[in-house]
Amino acid sequence: MAATQKSKQPAAKNGKQKANQQKEKIIGLIALIVVAFAGGAKVFGCAPAVDSNASATVSFLDVGQGDSVLIQAAGKTVLIDGGERDQGSVVLDDLKKYGVTTIDYMIASHPHSDHIGGLVDVLEDAAVSSDLTVSMVLLPEIPDKDVPTTRVYEAFLDGIEDNHIDPTFVSEKQTLNLGGNTTLELIAPPAGKTYSSLNDYSMAAYLNCGGKTFLFTGDAEKDEEADWLESGVFDGMHADVFKAGHHGSRTSSSEALLEQIQPTYAVISCGTDNSYGHPHEEALDRLGVYCDKIYRTDLDGTVICKVEDGELKWSFDKEYAS
Repeated sequence: MAATQKSKQPAAKNGKQKANQQKEKIIGLIALIVVAFAGGAKVFGCAPAVDSNASATVSFLDVGQGDSVLIQAAGKTVLIDGGERDQGSVVLDDLKKYGVTTIDYMIASHPHSDHIGGLVDVLEDAAVSSDLTVSMVLLPEIPDKDVPTTRVYEAFLDGIEDNHIDPTFVSEKQTLNLGGNTTLELIAPPAGKTYSSLNDYSMAAYLNCGGKTFLFTGDAEKDEEADWLESGVFDGMHADVFKAGHHGSRTSSSEALLEQIQPTYAVISCGTDNSYGHPHEEALDRLGVYCDKIYRTDLDGTVICKVEDGELKWSFDKEYAS
C-alpha cells in the first residue's frame, strides 16, 4: 500500500502543477488584455471593428477662416456648418461639384457667423431652386439668455422657415443613421452648464463609418471639452480623424481630450494669414504628440478623406485654397 501511495503522489502533484500553469497562463492573458485596453484605443479593443464594405466621403471644405464639412455616406448627405456669409457661394459651388442635390441633415455646430453664415446662402438657394433640397436642420439648444440676436443668426432662422422646416434643437445625445453601416452621433452641449463664450455651446458630432471614426467639436474650448469628458459622453470613444477645435486655437484640443480619443489624423480649418494666428503653436504641438499627420485647409485647400475598403484615403482640392 505504501508503494502505491508513493506512486500516486507525484502524479497528483504533477496534475496540480499543470492546472496551476494553465491557470497562470489564463491570468496572464487576462492581464495582457487589461493592459492593452488601458494603453488606449490604438492598441486594440477600443477602436470599433472595421467593416470593409462601408464607405463615405468626408470633405473639409476650404471656406477660409471658418468651418464647413460635407459628409456623403451611402444613404444620406450631411452638411456641418458653412463658413462666413461671403463663403456661401463657395459652399454652393462645392455642393454642385460633388453632386449634392439633397442635404438630409444640415447641422449648425453653434450660431457664430463663421459657421452659419454660408448656410444662409444654402438655405436661400434651396428655398427657390428645384436643384437643391434641405430636409432637416439641427442645432444645439442654448440657454435663452445666451441665444444671439445677430443679423446672420436671424437670417439663418429665416432661411429655415423659408424652407418650411421645423428646426431641431438638440439637448441630448442622438444618433442619425446614414445608411451603409454609417452613423452620426450628435453630442449636445453639457446639460446644466453655462459658459461665457458661445464657442462652448458647440454641438459635437461623431461619425462612425464601418469602424472608421471622425470627431467634430465645432469651436468647443477647454471648458466644454472638460465637461464633456467629466460627463462620460466620450468614454470608450476613439477618433481616427479629429477636426481640431476652434480652427486650431490654443484654447481647444486639450491634452485631456486628445488622450481620450487618441486621434491618428487631424484636420484644421482656417484661413491663410488669418488675424487670429490660427493654428496656434501650442495646439499644433499637442496634436503632434498623437497625430501621424495634420492637414490644414489654408495649406491644402479642401481636404477630402474617403473611407473605402476599410481604409482612409486622402486627397486635396486647391481650387478655392484660401
